Amino acid sequence: MSYTTIHILIWTKSGMNYVFRCSMFSGLKFLQIPLWLEEYKKFAPTLALSEIVAASSFIDENGVPFSGWASKIYAALIASCIALLTRSIMVTIVVGLSVLWLLG
Repeated sequence: MSYTTIHILIWTKSGMNYVFRCSMFSGLKFLQIPLWLEEYKKFAPTLALSEIVAASSFIDENGVPFSGWASKIYAALIASCIALLTRSIMVTIVVGLSVLWLLG
């Protein structure tokens, strides 16, 4: 997959997330979201977190693809397990960063 395709996917998803989050404050209550989009809204926070984790796990600060830093992968796997168990974004972030700090 090319960088352009990845950027288009990320910006499209981010735009949809922005529209859903701002629609409740817009005052346009007469607009109804279709049911199939209503289902998407449940997963928006999880998708946003997974984008951040995936991007930071496999690409370094300079944009260079994964170069063998196993500590990032271990921290991401442990954080994923914690996310499945607790279903809490804050606990997931704290545990993931703590494991990364301890392994780093």
